[in-house]
Amino acid sequence: MAYQNLIFEKRNQIGYLTLNRPSKLNALSKELMAELAQAFDAIEADDEVRVVILTGAGRAFSAGFNIAPQEGEPELYERSADSWRSDLKQNIETFLKIWHSGKPYIAAINGYALAGACELAQLCDIKIASEQAVLGEPEIRFGTGPPVLVTPFSVGFAKAKELLLTGEMISAQEAERLGMINRVVAHDQLMKECERTARKLIKISRVGVKFNKAAINRAYENMGFLNSIYQNLDLVVMFDTTRTQEQEAFNQIRKEKGLRAALDWRDALFKEDD
Repeated sequence: MAYQNLIFEKRNQIGYLTLNRPSKLNALSKELMAELAQAFDAIEADDEVRVVILTGAGRAFSAGFNIAPQEGEPELYERSADSWRSDLKQNIETFLKIWHSGKPYIAAINGYALAGACELAQLCDIKIASEQAVLGEPEIRFGTGPPVLVTPFSVGFAKAKELLLTGEMISAQEAERLGMINRVVAHDQLMKECERTARKLIKISRVGVKFNKAAINRAYENMGFLNSIYQNLDLVVMFDTTRTQEQEAFNQIRKEKGLRAALDWRDALFKEDD
């Protein structure tokens, strides 16, 4: 299948799935998300693929969901609650295809993994990051919230509250210390390390990998993992449809001066304390 926003390759029973919007830091547009859902389904049905390595083209894994409206769409804060709910639910279900897959996914975090993309990376079964990677969920700083909410299950109660309430971004080394990712490697060794891990998994029986993954996931589901994700949807819809002073200021600068200027304005507010 030909993709416009993804690259998919197969070599030696490994599927390489690359988010491919490098000029936009691989932002998760509606078109990319639709292709991602198709790709996950195709991979699941492909017996030649035993393990998947998910990464991003260029200098980012992904900067997260688009925060500016695409052409022909209303401003994000002008959308109805039903519209938000429909899109967010669809995005969650796309992300959870990794969770429900019988195949292991390895996140090769090559750079920025922010907002929704930080959640996407955490849903992968093994997370390996470049020493240059930066992770976090800064969306609260411009008036929205995490659409999936995997982070509390990754880093624990106290640190999840700090990261999600402040929108602080952290280094790959700090993410490893917190248990958000498995390990950090030199940037030029990232894909080699992911492939080494993939080869280990390929040497184990398909059935063994599939049912061990399911058993681990079931333990977290019994602790409320999936219920928490879906219940969070209601809160995110309320957040995203509530106009705040911070959101108004951010969007005004974005419309007048562009997204980069709005992000610089946001970052300047926190520069002294970050």
